[in-house]
Amino acid sequence: MKKDNLNGVQIRADLHTHTVASTHAYSTVTEMARAAAETGLRLLGITDHGPGSPDAPHVWHFHNYKILPRAIDGVWLLKGVEANIMDEFGTLDMDAHELSFCEWVIASYHTSCVSFERTPALVSQGYRKICENPDVDVIGHPTTAMFPFDYEPVLKCFKEAGKLVEINESSLQWKQGALENAKTVYAICKKYEIPIVLNTDAHYAGLVGKTPIAMQLLRDLDFPAHLIVNLEAERIMEMASKKRGIVFAESPQAAVTVKRLETT
Repeated sequence: MKKDNLNGVQIRADLHTHTVASTHAYSTVTEMARAAAETGLRLLGITDHGPGSPDAPHVWHFHNYKILPRAIDGVWLLKGVEANIMDEFGTLDMDAHELSFCEWVIASYHTSCVSFERTPALVSQGYRKICENPDVDVIGHPTTAMFPFDYEPVLKCFKEAGKLVEINESSLQWKQGALENAKTVYAICKKYEIPIVLNTDAHYAGLVGKTPIAMQLLRDLDFPAHLIVNLEAERIMEMASKKRGIVFAESPQAAVTVKRLETT
């Protein structure tokens, strides 16, 4: 990334998406990957909900990731999960064994998965405990009003623990208070040079790779491009290779790809 402003740039990896395995989403893995190719992405993260969510797939969904190819239609795949933070102690709905089947792990709070009083102190405590979990790569949509936390100290904790902070297009569009909270969260990330990832949280193929609200917010903040890790797919691939030993071929076309199927 030669320049450090966001004029004319776009993400090259969308690392938070859902397929029909999450029952309130509407597209298959192949449909999502083909949409990613059409949008100009090089890497797609499939991150269906962990088993604590009401609409989650069975855990065997994640166990069976090995049958998926490394690339579809010229787009690399990262086979991951959006795991649920279940309490104020940072407990996830998947243990280390279950997460070992995944190549990319987002940890997120959802109201349907928790029963504790969501005070800033307790939410912050949960986030701090997540920092101790080595399997977690990303903190998902941390700007929703339903989960207030002590922004500055916790965001600094994420950085110290090597957790990427997500800016989530869907959350900014649909979640109450998220857009206003995001202005504060990512201003702090800019101040302390905390790396972030810009994702869609797409639940439909037509939304993959499209981040107009989040990108404009970051432009308004004059957010430095070098802190947005997924503007270059290679940075994510390097992280995944180093942490989990994932091998990417010289090009997606050199990997095993899914052939287009004729409908009958």
